[in-house]
Formats: sequence, structure tokens, C-alpha cells
Amino acid sequence: MTTTATFLGPVNELPPEGSDFEMNQKSPMDCCAALFSNSGIAFDVSRDGVLVQSNPQEAELFQRFNIEMNEANEPELDWSDSAIEIQLQGLFPDASAFKTLSDASEPEDYVRRFLEVLGSSLDDPAMKHEGATVPLIRWQAGEDQESAQIQLLGLLLADESQFESFCQANKDQVGLIFEDAEIQAHGLRETVTVLALLAVTLGSTTSAEAGLFKKLKAKKQAAKMQQIAYQNYIQQAQAPVQQTQQTGWKDVHNDAYFNHALLEAGKDGEKKVIVDIGRQRAVLLIDNQIAIDTAVSTARSGKETPRGTFKITQRVESGKTSTIYGCSLPYWQRLDQSAIGLHVGDLPGYAASAGCIRLPHSVAPILFANTASGIEVEVVDHWDQQELQQGFQSQDVLVAQVDSTSSQQAN
Repeated sequence: MTTTATFLGPVNELPPEGSDFEMNQKSPMDCCAALFSNSGIAFDVSRDGVLVQSNPQEAELFQRFNIEMNEANEPELDWSDSAIEIQLQGLFPDASAFKTLSDASEPEDYVRRFLEVLGSSLDDPAMKHEGATVPLIRWQAGEDQESAQIQLLGLLLADESQFESFCQANKDQVGLIFEDAEIQAHGLRETVTVLALLAVTLGSTTSAEAGLFKKLKAKKQAAKMQQIAYQNYIQQAQAPVQQTQQTGWKDVHNDAYFNHALLEAGKDGEKKVIVDIGRQRAVLLIDNQIAIDTAVSTARSGKETPRGTFKITQRVESGKTSTIYGCSLPYWQRLDQSAIGLHVGDLPGYAASAGCIRLPHSVAPILFANTASGIEVEVVDHWDQQELQQGFQSQDVLVAQVDSTSSQQAN
């Protein structure tokens, strides 16, 4: 079994920062599959061609990362600063390759043809990878048994020597779909090279997993089969997950407001936190007056900070970390039973999180000291604070002291 593997993962399909993801998988492949097990990237494959189940015109963001098994055989993630955007529908320019399948074709034949076309399209200089780009997939036969549904979990990257070692070590742990039926029938031979493998698969779904594609279809937007001409369907992109040594936290705003008198006098007052997504601000209200007003950073494009009214259900001052993003989450306050919460993080001046609500390092301890489990947090697109404006303007403004040390972006 290899100890290190390199992947391109659809980072917008990762759980939020507060997810309690346990890194207890025993191989890089298992770890990648677990990370993206809820991926919404799925395809309908039939004689009519391939249709991305979500909006076919959307692009997906894939970031490069390594999974290395340490001496204790535990996986460790290392995110690189390399990412690409792939217009997935553009990888399947027409249905000609699928129309040649006969009426007697099995779902496996549709999966194989899908992988052949996908592999050909991914053999592109824009990928900036000279070795193999092999999909990690899960699939299920269509209801008519003449089609297939495929879920994409990631792309495994390797040079030829690495990949031959991978095939030999993992042939009994995962499903391997080969280009040559003879190889598949008789097992791996010494002559197998990286070019012989079309995909690593978890196989067709079991009955316990059958609900997966029903859930994906429930999210599916209405989309008719259409052939769209895409230009540059693979492009370099900015990597959203940053992994550098954390020595402090960034706050480009440095404009937090505290009403210390209200905070002191209102310890037993009625409290509520409001997060304004549009303004990227949050306020703590005490008896309907602004006690704290601060910049925040919520979900970046492709991720979501849920809207609604929630209650704080868990509070962890220190010690909570994200195993996925490799960052600590000080002054963590969970919203309901979700993986979303308030916590310290970098504020680069725009929405940049994986779903959580990042707070400045200077603000989070004070907010934490003045909130408690059960307090409401309302997350809205736009907060109308007109009725509070007069009182806000009459208050004395005190600017928080912020650690200006540049740091890791806490995803």
C-alpha cells in the first residue's frame, strides 16, 4: 500500500470547518473517498450522452492536495496552492461516443464509455500534470438498466511508476476499472501500466448506499440535454484552502466597535447575535442596543453559510481544530446541531470561509464572554438596522486592538 497519494479534490464539496470528521481511514484512497462521500457532482449517462445532474453550465473547483500516512498509519492532509476550474459538461462535447452502444449494453458499458471520454478530455495541458489523472467514482445502474449514474469523488494524480505500485498494492482494497478487458479478467500483470487504468471505483452501490443517488437527484435542477460549446473548459484558479503556519490572524478591517458600558451593565440583559451576510458584519444586541459591531467573513463562492435563526449549542474556548482544513477554531460556538459555528479566523476583506462565520481574534474572546448556550444567532442576507441607527450614532466608538500578524486563513 502506498503511503502518499496526490489528488485533485472538489473542495466546494467538503464539509464546513466545524465538521467532526475523523481521520481514521487506513489508506489515502479511503480518506479521499470519505472526505468527498457526500459530493453532489454526479452524472446521468445514457445513449443520449452525459448530463451533469446539477446546472450543466456551472464549473467545479478542484484543489490539489496530498494525503500521507504517518508512522501511526494515520492520514495527514497537505493542501497545495494549486487549483483548477473544470467545466464538467464541456468534457463531454457530444453524444457520438455513447450512441454506438447497443441495446444489449449493460450499465457497466456506459460507465466504461464515460470513463474513456472523461480520460481523453482530462489529457489536457491545462491540467499541468504529465502522469495519470484517474477518477475516483461511485456508480449505480439506471432504473432502465440501460444507463448509469456516476458520482465523482476526486481525481487521483500519479506518475507511471507511482501508479503501477498503487495498482499492485491496492488491487484487493478498491475496484479498478481497466481499459483492457483481458487485464480485468485475468488480474494485474507485470505489463500493466498507468495507461491501462480508467478509474478507481467503489463499485456499484450496495442496497445500503442506494439512497445516495436519490438524494443527489432531489437536488437536481431542471436541465434539458443540450450540447454547449465550451472554450477553455479547464482553467487554472485560485486555491481557496490555504495551509501555512498559523502565528496569528489577519483582520484587514480593524474597525470593531465595543460599547463596554453596555457590556458591563447588560450581563443579564436579553442578548441576540445578528450576522449580516450582505455587509459581512455581525452585531451583538443587548436589550435591543448594539454592544458589539464587527466585520466577519462568511462562506466563499461555492460554499454556503445557512440563513435562519439558530441557537448556540456548543462552546469551546480552545482546543477545537479542523482535521480537514488543518486549522484551529478558537472560541468556537456551534449553531444548532450543524457543522457551522462562530470562531476566530482570518478576515481578508471578503467572504472566504467554508461555511462558518469567522470573527477577528480581538473580538471573539469578548463575544464569547458575553454569550452563552441557548442565545439566538440570526443569519440574514440583509439586516435592517434603521431603528437602531440613532442609538448607535450617539454611542462612543472604541476601536478594537487587532493582531496584525499575517496568518493562515482558517477555513
